Amino acid sequence: MLAGCSRSEKPSANTDPKTPDAAAFAAPTDLTATLADPVNIDLKWKNNATRAAGYLVEYSPNADSEFITVAAVPANANTYRHPNLMPQTRFVFHVLPFFGEASNVAEITTGKKGAQQAPHKDMPTNTGTTPPGETRYSIKSASTLSLAAPTDLKATLIPPAGVKLEWKNHAKDEDGYLVEIKSDPNSDFKVSDFLDPGTSSLTTYQLPYETKVQFRVRAFFYGSPSNIAEKTTGRSPADQTTESTPPKAP
Repeated sequence: MLAGCSRSEKPSANTDPKTPDAAAFAAPTDLTATLADPVNIDLKWKNNATRAAGYLVEYSPNADSEFITVAAVPANANTYRHPNLMPQTRFVFHVLPFFGEASNVAEITTGKKGAQQAPHKDMPTNTGTTPPGETRYSIKSASTLSLAAPTDLKATLIPPAGVKLEWKNHAKDEDGYLVEIKSDPNSDFKVSDFLDPGTSSLTTYQLPYETKVQFRVRAFFYGSPSNIAEKTTGRSPADQTTESTPPKAP
């Protein structure tokens, strides 16, 4: 799942300003971190990429090259609040763009709460191998970004609240695959899983009951991160309240 996943900083986008892909895959800039209150930090940045699929908000617990992803936000977002943080603690952030176009949308409707079934033994298995003569495309070029997107996504219900997803891969140099999910017709798709390069199926049993759930899959690569921003949280509001309350008379 997304929350808490750890990643070493190894950006793979070509951000040389002399290349045709520079604008498509440009890094975010002007990241700032401010205290909304003692334990909530507001981040704000400038988006520069024209083909971003979204942004990962990350922080480094040890202020080194190891970052933990705390949120994935859509391409039009340029703010994020990191809430309910440990008081009097230094937090170091950056924002990391990711790129890649999504597959078609597949959907299922889950059943009523009950015993979860296992996948049917005759359920087909997608190996993800490239058929002879099929071309794979670079996901790291704006000219072939669309061609590298996954296709033929299928969702098979495993009653009552499981699903098997299968798709065809067309990228040759992806950093991985994102599974995105939507269970509220009024909400946007949200990243639910990071998968290894070459993955072409996923089975999960953690869906809500009696709900129409939509899925899509995205081959992706990491861009270059923003500048670093840091902020130290204040004292706990509970501590401040305790100190400001005069002792009761005996």
